[in-house]
Amino acid sequence: MKKSLLILLLTLSYNAKAEWVEYSTRENGDIYFFDNARVQKDDNLLNVWNRIRYRSSVMGAWSYQSLMKIDCSKHTETTLQSTFYNDKNWSTPAMATDSKEKPKVYINADSPTERLTEILCN
Repeated sequence: MKKSLLILLLTLSYNAKAEWVEYSTRENGDIYFFDNARVQKDDNLLNVWNRIRYRSSVMGAWSYQSLMKIDCSKHTETTLQSTFYNDKNWSTPAMATDSKEKPKVYINADSPTERLTEILCN
């Protein structure tokens, strides 16, 4: 319970400082954002908060937030943590935040993450 409360408080404090910038709208209507105020860059590595507002529900979720690590030189991404939400405004988590790091994957051409790398890696 204490851990959940801490995560909620940290999320709320981060949201107060956030500068969410829209960077992609997909043909299906999903809208992608990144937090310009919290991008952390270390040489070719970026840590960036990402959000998606789904046009229609995805397995009961209407929005999603993740922390991603992008390697600009290797053109890869790693999801460090992620949360699905029951609403379109990232305020009601559908489940606990998944803090398990996902395997590194190559960034697909014409994907929202490809667009994000064009913005942040140059």
